[in-house]
Amino acid sequence: MSSGRARPLDHPGTPWLYKDNRFDTPSGKGQLFATAWRAPAERPDDEWPLVLCTVREVGHYSCRSMTGNCAALQSLADEPGRVQMNPADAQRLGSADKQLVWVSSRRGKVISRADLSDRINPGAVYMTYQWWVGACNELTQDNLDPISKTPETKYCAVKVEAIADQQWAERYAWTAYSDMKARLKAAADV
Repeated sequence: MSSGRARPLDHPGTPWLYKDNRFDTPSGKGQLFATAWRAPAERPDDEWPLVLCTVREVGHYSCRSMTGNCAALQSLADEPGRVQMNPADAQRLGSADKQLVWVSSRRGKVISRADLSDRINPGAVYMTYQWWVGACNELTQDNLDPISKTPETKYCAVKVEAIADQQWAERYAWTAYSDMKARLKAAADV
């Protein structure tokens, strides 16, 4: 069990990104190359008409595991996460700003709060991946890029649906978050 204190590092680190200012290539230089554009593995269609792009919220590090309990950052927003969308799309779907909505894909369904902005292109929605409730990566796909072998988690087809009973939706989101915090606390207390 950890005492909570930081352990000393065995290596002092380096002041530069690459040892001896060289890339790990025969020439020692970085290699850039162009490749032909390939369409994403999943495209919008009649059933899944919107494109989801997952993004990082600037104030939080990674999945909020290190910054999620910072009071200053918590005061800015809380669970569930938000789905940023164009007001015209929201109006067509029967949703309003700050209402809870369902966002679903072929792989999952999450609850999220609509955040309307004219800055968002019609047909596109954006979700940050820092949230536990409304976790957008439950929607994304795991197709791998054939060259980089990275998963295609930044893009997938989704639909957004209004939730008629907003009181129920608020209770659902609050309960899901409270239950998750209790499970995390119980796991940390063992």
